[in-house]
Amino acid sequence: MAKLSPRSAALWQAMGCGPDPWTAPLAGSLAPGNFWRNLLVIGDAPASQFDILHEMLRREPQTGPVACLALAGSGFHGHRGRSWAAETGNIHLSVGLPVNLQATATLPLLIMLPAVAVVDAVRTVTGGRVVPGIKWVNDILVEGRKVAGVLTTTQTRGRLVEAVTLGIGLNVSGAPQVPPTPFVPRTGALHEFSGDEEPAVFSVLQHLLGALGQRHLDLLAGGGESLLRAYREASLVVGRRVRVWDECEGECGAEEPWPPPLAAGRVLSIEADLTLRMEGRDEPVTGGRLAFESSCDRLIIKK
Repeated sequence: MAKLSPRSAALWQAMGCGPDPWTAPLAGSLAPGNFWRNLLVIGDAPASQFDILHEMLRREPQTGPVACLALAGSGFHGHRGRSWAAETGNIHLSVGLPVNLQATATLPLLIMLPAVAVVDAVRTVTGGRVVPGIKWVNDILVEGRKVAGVLTTTQTRGRLVEAVTLGIGLNVSGAPQVPPTPFVPRTGALHEFSGDEEPAVFSVLQHLLGALGQRHLDLLAGGGESLLRAYREASLVVGRRVRVWDECEGECGAEEPWPPPLAAGRVLSIEADLTLRMEGRDEPVTGGRLAFESSCDRLIIKK
């Protein structure tokens, strides 16, 4: 273990983790060159390191690359503050990266990047035995079970994205028990699908950091098309019948009446701006929570 740099030490102190920050060396992280120098490791995070790292990047957008792993903790969340159950043996990773690219074209790609990196890492570390896919926008599923979720927030100035904070929750050893919803009918963990060779957390982490570093460098070098292509190839929604609700809806139980969805039907394509083209609908679907039609058969929809 090695002492943190003053800037990374500030993150440790902001997390309220005590006076003695430490990191793990990442020479074998599989990222190009010396992309990740060290990994800040927190045994039991008292708060979301994603939120604190984002606030640091807001003040100093050129901080990074910086990676912070929590082995366990509280206050973790997904999109729009939805609770994320943290369990020991899983990956709870936040990274901060400088970007300095035009916002219009880059913002959708930065949402795709962590999802594609998770797919890359899982495929590689399992030797192709586990085949993950992406449920629009940012859930990663294996055999219909959610094994990971990702978050993206950016720091922009005018038309420029200066920095990005990425959060990744990846179930390796255990699947948190959460109430099923049409959006997440079931959860899963990588060890359930990998046969006799259960993936080790640090091995998965190394491949994940490597994939994040490589995809980030590709994007900076003008690799937006390759990132979009990888996202589309991993998509689980194209050709499927789905329903999409407003982000603020859908928290009621299956026995209660649900509001009508914003859109329903077969997905034709995912556009470069991450909108969905759907059969029989002129306007693209620009956002919302997506559920497969097969997960909605018991719902009661309000008239």
